[in-house]
Amino acid sequence: MELRTTHAIVGAVLLLFLAEGAPGAQVLRDRPAPPVAPGTAVISGRMSVMTPSGPGPVRRARVTIESDALKRPMSTDTDTDGRYRFTALPAGSFRIRGEKAGFVPRIEDVRRAFEPAAAFDVNAGQSVTVDLPMQPSAALEGRILKDNGDPAVNIVVSAVRMAYDEDGRRPAAVRQARTDDLGRFRVHTLPPGEYQVDAAPDPLDAAQQVQTPGPRPPSPSRTYYPGTPRLDEARAVAVTEGQTASNLDFTLTSVTTSSIRGKVVTSDGTPAKGPAVRLQRVGGPVGEVRCSTLIEANDFFCLNVPPGDYWLTGVARSAPGAEQEFSVTRFTVEGQDLTNVALATAKQPRVSGRVEGLANPSGLQVVAYDTAFAWPALPGDGPQKWVAPVAADGTFTFAALPGPRLLRVDKLPAGVAVTSIFIGETPVTDTPVEVKAADTPSSVRVVLTSETATIHGVVRDAAGKPVAGARVVVFGGDETAWGARSRVVKAVESGADGRYEVAGLLVGDYSIIALTFLENLAWSDAAVLRRLKTDALTLHVGAAGTYTVPLVVKP
Repeated sequence: MELRTTHAIVGAVLLLFLAEGAPGAQVLRDRPAPPVAPGTAVISGRMSVMTPSGPGPVRRARVTIESDALKRPMSTDTDTDGRYRFTALPAGSFRIRGEKAGFVPRIEDVRRAFEPAAAFDVNAGQSVTVDLPMQPSAALEGRILKDNGDPAVNIVVSAVRMAYDEDGRRPAAVRQARTDDLGRFRVHTLPPGEYQVDAAPDPLDAAQQVQTPGPRPPSPSRTYYPGTPRLDEARAVAVTEGQTASNLDFTLTSVTTSSIRGKVVTSDGTPAKGPAVRLQRVGGPVGEVRCSTLIEANDFFCLNVPPGDYWLTGVARSAPGAEQEFSVTRFTVEGQDLTNVALATAKQPRVSGRVEGLANPSGLQVVAYDTAFAWPALPGDGPQKWVAPVAADGTFTFAALPGPRLLRVDKLPAGVAVTSIFIGETPVTDTPVEVKAADTPSSVRVVLTSETATIHGVVRDAAGKPVAGARVVVFGGDETAWGARSRVVKAVESGADGRYEVAGLLVGDYSIIALTFLENLAWSDAAVLRRLKTDALTLHVGAAGTYTVPLVVKP
């Protein structure tokens, strides 16, 4: 699946070419110039903002460049004329961003405000000019009180937008601020757009609070403007360039929090040393509640836990070097403390399988994605990874597959698709599967095919002109197969000549649409696809082959 984003880089790219004379021409120097050594490229430009008299400089702003050719990002500040300059750069592909409080990059389509900066290539010895036009940013400000009327001090306030990732639609904090001693907040340097205001105590601060025995009074909890604990009841606030939305005052909801304390015991009945424990709200992100463990003991505790449904997960080893063991339990917190909670980890069976239908499947990876919760990582182990490389004979093995998981194949060649996945005789192609330690796991069978269809064509506007950078989305007719990491949903962008190509389609009914803009990964949300289906073309892919479908772009 091609997921490119194309941006125009404002500024001129200055190239110097030295042309050799034709045979017999006069030679202007005795010997050819030595080749340009690496580390001699230059990126420079000017950061400016439009004023009544024309572009004016943005002074003392931070400019950062990133590239795989650099060991780490490089930063510099603009001068009094708004100019910046990076020298002695290696050749490579670079991204650049400019930052200063009160300013955001100027773009023609505000819907693209959160797309990553476009990459541009720089050759050895080349000087590239990239100007950075900015505009005044927006801000949100107001005052937050506790339910007793006192100011809510040191509360984290976030400007939240609804974004998309591989797991679907989710709230994402764009910028944050903390309330002062009067409960006032100002979240600034926001691109124009629509935001929800989210206020909550810092989970790190909550985890460090000392709790005394006995009943606890209600404490502030996550609240959305204008004063609701539910995101779907939050009121969106729209702001334009340079606008400050004021008087966003509201009162924090209060809840009676709980503490959870317990121990982790491994499969041989011994206390775990240095286990990893995580508490994650059902359907919520990681990090809302913090848990702590003692490195040399098996004790864990989670403090200031709001009411709700939670997954409590634990990872441990029965001995140094042993395979990881896992434990998960789901429970409801309703203001009561939970003590002496026992997390008994268990060994997980190895899960092996085979990829069929491809002559040489080496280089492929079978990936088992989390679908309900994310496992914590043991100290020093790094994030948990559930990836099994595929050998030349098609075999692969997972050391363990705890929790419900969706199986997918990564690094598929163009035109190859997954037709079905089985565990034993049970189809799990589009269904999360859980292999428990008590089960005798059958081999996983992943069936691939290269007998697929390709749809291609040209995207044009209403006047018949080819459209570059249009988002083309193709999605199957079976809504039950939509969602995160769907096999029947694909998206690409049209090229500079308006051409697009979508490969690897299985036989079936599809809808196809081209849009001037669709946020990256929005097609992982079934609600978005239902909305797009109204204006989409429909077609039936009856056999492998190539189908030409011209498209008129939708706004």
